[in-house]
Amino acid sequence: MAKANPKVQWGSIATRANHAEKYLRWFVEFCPVPIAMFDCDLNYILVSQPWVKMLGIPRLKLIGTNIYESLPSAIVHRHGLERCLIGGQMHYSTEIEIVSRGDQSDIFQLVVQPWYTDDGSAGGIIVASYALGDRQSESLKRQLAEEIAERKYIEDAFTKIGTALESANDAICITDSIGNPIYINIAFNDLFSYSLSALQRPTTFSSLFADPKIAQVIHTAVMHGGTWSSEIEMRDRNNQQIPICIRVNPVKSPSGEVIGTTYICTNIRDRKSAEAEINKSFAALGATLEATADGILVLDAVGNIIICNQKFVDLWRIPDRIFTSHDDSYILKYVVQRITSSKHLHNFGKGLGGDQNSFEIVELDDGRTLECYSQPQNILNSCAGRVWSLRDITERLAAEALVRASEEKYRLQAEKLEHALQELKSAQSQLIQAEKMSGLGQLVAGIAHEINNPVNFIYGNLSYAETYTAELLNLIEAYRICYPEAHETIQEKLEAIDIDFIAHDFVKLIGSIRLGAERIQKIVQSLNKFSRSDEAGCKYVDIHEGIDSTLLILQSRLKVTPSRPEIQVEKIYGDIPEVECFAGQINQVFMNLLTNAIDALEEDAQENGVWQMVDDKPEWFREDGKVSTISIQTEIQKTDQNGDRLTVKISDNAKGIPEELRTRLFDLFFTTKAVGKGTGLGLSISYQIITENHGGKLSFSSEVGKGTEFTIDIPLTQNQI
Repeated sequence: MAKANPKVQWGSIATRANHAEKYLRWFVEFCPVPIAMFDCDLNYILVSQPWVKMLGIPRLKLIGTNIYESLPSAIVHRHGLERCLIGGQMHYSTEIEIVSRGDQSDIFQLVVQPWYTDDGSAGGIIVASYALGDRQSESLKRQLAEEIAERKYIEDAFTKIGTALESANDAICITDSIGNPIYINIAFNDLFSYSLSALQRPTTFSSLFADPKIAQVIHTAVMHGGTWSSEIEMRDRNNQQIPICIRVNPVKSPSGEVIGTTYICTNIRDRKSAEAEINKSFAALGATLEATADGILVLDAVGNIIICNQKFVDLWRIPDRIFTSHDDSYILKYVVQRITSSKHLHNFGKGLGGDQNSFEIVELDDGRTLECYSQPQNILNSCAGRVWSLRDITERLAAEALVRASEEKYRLQAEKLEHALQELKSAQSQLIQAEKMSGLGQLVAGIAHEINNPVNFIYGNLSYAETYTAELLNLIEAYRICYPEAHETIQEKLEAIDIDFIAHDFVKLIGSIRLGAERIQKIVQSLNKFSRSDEAGCKYVDIHEGIDSTLLILQSRLKVTPSRPEIQVEKIYGDIPEVECFAGQINQVFMNLLTNAIDALEEDAQENGVWQMVDDKPEWFREDGKVSTISIQTEIQKTDQNGDRLTVKISDNAKGIPEELRTRLFDLFFTTKAVGKGTGLGLSISYQIITENHGGKLSFSSEVGKGTEFTIDIPLTQNQI
């Protein structure tokens, strides 16, 4: 019997509702089995005509009454009825004795099951009864119960199958043995716009296929017990083509005989559109991959090749016999064999994490070098493979090597030129300074020589002048004794010149002249010692004598002036022997260091002090009470290697050297003094004299606000260099 589709057969919802109500009424009225329907309070809702006959009570008197009023004996089975009512038990069966109007009693089996509303809650129970004669055997009862249970199972199974078929998204059609449709689900009707009755007309079902002969081919193949599946074009009622994935299976009887077919049709229009878009994307991707200058290789998670462009094949020079084999393992094995140096590519990144990129330089067996980059491809937070991008950088590396070689060549040339320029500047500065010192030395030596001659003349004649003066004074005194009564003219002259005062003061005058001459002689000796004009080469000298001669020359800068206070010099001389050195050069170093210290103290005094009158006398005043001081300390440093060394420390208590200037202090022409006051040569030349000419060290330490100390360290003898 064909199973009609209610939606197609009845049409509108209102018509279907009217039909359903009518059929339900007929079903209850003419059902051969006594059936009654109860609500959740166990009151009658519907009863069949056999149920009315069974009780002998009219239908109108039953509707609305409770089950226990018409069946008093059912109270014994109240627990089972209520379990079905609340859904705790799906089926309940029991035997009950029913007394009719003629006082005739019969045994009936009641089969109870719940019924449910649209929201899924239990609305009440349905009770069916079966007459069981007193003489009915127990085996017959069991057989009847089994048949009832089997029928119920079959009904439930058909209900579930029908629900599943109607709920399926795929269009389903069932045909009989001759190929006529006997069932279609709602999805089939929606897809093709045909009702079951329309499809049952001749040739209508075959018109669903673009080629009507296909319907007969499919039916013949499946009726012989096979299955058929494919993707074909089908037509709906409006003759619109629909791409369909169709699967046809046989319907077999319990004996295995094929009695019909089942068509399952899936609309793949969206999938086809998506595939078309994907194919377009793949075509664009393929064109992009082929146009790129890099070799591209895409592997899946297990190492199979998904994509590789022609550049990859050319880059690795894969033979046609290997590439056309389409054997991924064979192709990748050939690639690995050509690698001589690699970190990740030789195993295609199996040691890398699912979120880890890689970059490396790969060397091949033919001497080429590749730049290799890879990144993972993740889908839904899981690694789906890895993309490798490779580029031949052999020529680029060669060009870079040439560029680096050229850069190195030009860099060396620049360094040589820079060094030559520095040497030229140094030589120029040395020549300038040497010329200055030579001229200064010659000037000092000349002045000292010119002064020395008249001073020696004066000093040499002072003894005669003292002798002659003493004799003349003695003569005058003898005249005064022998001629106490002098002539009036002579007496007036003696009183006018105060001969007694002259005799007394003239001796002192000669002594003062002697002291002045001796002082001039010492200054001349200091000038000669400083200039060392009478010495050449490296000789043993007294370092203390050189320091003292330098201080004597700078004496005028140590005295108090209207612009600064007196600078005190503290000498801490150690017991040192004569030192082998270039005396003039060492004195020049002392001069430069002491001059810088004096300049620093003058600047510090001018910034932090002022002259003021105290008791009508000018005094220099500083709030911090600092006294400008230069300290000179000499000592011998005992060493285990290369002999003993001389250390000279010259320090001041000025404001110190800022941190940012300390690294440039010995640079040529670098000065912190005002324009016209400093040349930037003093410390640079001093550093060269100590380090290069004497094999020593010139260093300094400074603290801002406290002062600076320069340290000269030279060997006692130059044969230690």
